[in-house]
Amino acid sequence: MTKFSVIVPTYNERRNIGILYLLLRKAFEHPSLATDEFEIIVVDDNSPDGTQDVVKALQREYGDARLLLRPRAGKLGLGTAYVHGLLHASGEFVLIMDADMSHHPKAIPEFIAKQREGDFDVVTGTRYVPGGGVHGKWEERLCMWNPPLSLPSKFLRLRWLPPSPDMQNSSTPHALPLH
Repeated sequence: MTKFSVIVPTYNERRNIGILYLLLRKAFEHPSLATDEFEIIVVDDNSPDGTQDVVKALQREYGDARLLLRPRAGKLGLGTAYVHGLLHASGEFVLIMDADMSHHPKAIPEFIAKQREGDFDVVTGTRYVPGGGVHGKWEERLCMWNPPLSLPSKFLRLRWLPPSPDMQNSSTPHALPLH
């Protein structure tokens, strides 16, 4: 059994967060994930549109202790939202997703399968490998970690893909072992 933490930074995502929540639940119902656990950590930057109210309503309606709201005082930026989410994550692996539906949850089982295939530390999507690409109206993007963090990546000595301007903006999983 593995536990996954899904970090979802939000700002004015009232219209999307409920759909995303249900799609995430559905993704983790996949047979290959039957013995796994997950949590969804919504990091909201004080959205004026009521995003936090929707998350609270979802918590009440579904009684789901796996849906966690971790608000912040203001619009502090995407990178720090990831860090804030990581501080609250209890999973062995972290998935980072956009609430605007540009990262589709249906890709989660495929990304987790790729991670398990080689016991990889990092799985990220890229359109710059064979089979990579952009699909549908929105780019389907998902990454289990955000490797383009330059100083930590140098410290961890990641084996990099060919330079890519969009390590998050894609749908085909590619694995990166840490050494």
